[in-house]
Amino acid sequence: MTTARLHIHQAVLVLAVEALLALAAPATLAQTDGAAPRPRGVEVTRQVIEQKAAMIEKLVFDSPVATRITGSQNVDARRHFNNARELYTHSRALAGSGQLRGADLLLNEAIWEIGRAQMLVPDQAARLVEERGRYEQLKGSVDALLRTYQLGAEGAPRPDTPSERSVARALAAADHARIDADRGRIVEANRALEQALTVLLKNALSRLDGQTLVYDRRFASSREEYAHELERHRSYDSLVPLAILEYRPSREAQTLIERYVRQSRALRERAEAQAAANDHAQAILSLAEGTDNLQRALHASGLTVPQTMGSSQ
Repeated sequence: MTTARLHIHQAVLVLAVEALLALAAPATLAQTDGAAPRPRGVEVTRQVIEQKAAMIEKLVFDSPVATRITGSQNVDARRHFNNARELYTHSRALAGSGQLRGADLLLNEAIWEIGRAQMLVPDQAARLVEERGRYEQLKGSVDALLRTYQLGAEGAPRPDTPSERSVARALAAADHARIDADRGRIVEANRALEQALTVLLKNALSRLDGQTLVYDRRFASSREEYAHELERHRSYDSLVPLAILEYRPSREAQTLIERYVRQSRALRERAEAQAAANDHAQAILSLAEGTDNLQRALHASGLTVPQTMGSSQ
C-alpha cells in the first residue's frame, strides 16, 4: 500500500468524523476552554468531544472493523489499533479534567491509528471488488496488445523467433489468468495478466522502436478495409498509455500526447459516422489521419514510430 494512499485513507476518516460532527453540532455553540475556533469550522466544545469520542468508542470496541483487525494475524495492525484504544481512553481522561483541546488532538490521533490498522488488514470484500476491476483493466490492455501484434504479423511469415516465443508465453499466461478468474482466484489471475502485459509491452515496443512494419494486404471491399483500419486504430490508441508508462515523458510531452489523442479520437468518430452513411472510402481516409495522430502521440512519448507503418494496398 503506497504512503499517499494511506494518507488519503486516513484523511477521509478524519473528515468523515468531523463532517458528522459539523452536521450534529449547532453553529452557535460556544467554546468552553477559550481557545480559538478550529480551521475546519468545528469548535472544540464538550459536546463535540463527546460526540466524536462516542463514534470512536463504537469503532474501536464494537464494529466490524474492530473484529477484523483484532482477529487478524497482522501484528502491526493490532498494535496500531491498540494505540487507538489507548488514545481514546486517554482522551476521555483529559476531557474529564476540562482539557478539551488536548482530548480532541488525541481523538484525531486515534483516527489516524485506526486508518493505519485498516490499511494493513483491508476488507476482503472491498479488496475483491478492487481486484476484479483491475482484472478487467489488465485484460483489456493484454487484448489490445495482442491485437496490435496480430495486425503487425498479418501476411508475414512467422518463424520461431524470440518475439514469437515471448508472445506464446504471454498467451499461456493470459490463458492461466482466465482459468484462475473463472475459479474465483482473481489475485492469482491478476499476477498472470501482469506477466503477460509486461511481455507483450516489451515485445510491442521492441517491434515498433526504429523498425519498419508495413501491412501488405488486399481487401475484398472498402467495408472490409475499413473494419481492418478501425481495429488497427484502436490498437494504437490502447498502446499510447502503455508507452507513457514505459517511457515516462515530460509534462510538456504529455500535454502534446493528449492533444494528439483527442484529435485522433475525433477523427475516428468522424470515420464511424461516415461508415454508418456507407461512405467507407472517406471513413478509411479519416481513420488513416487519426492513426497518424496516434503515431505522433507515440513519438512524443519517446517511442520512434516509422511513418511507413500505414497500410499499403
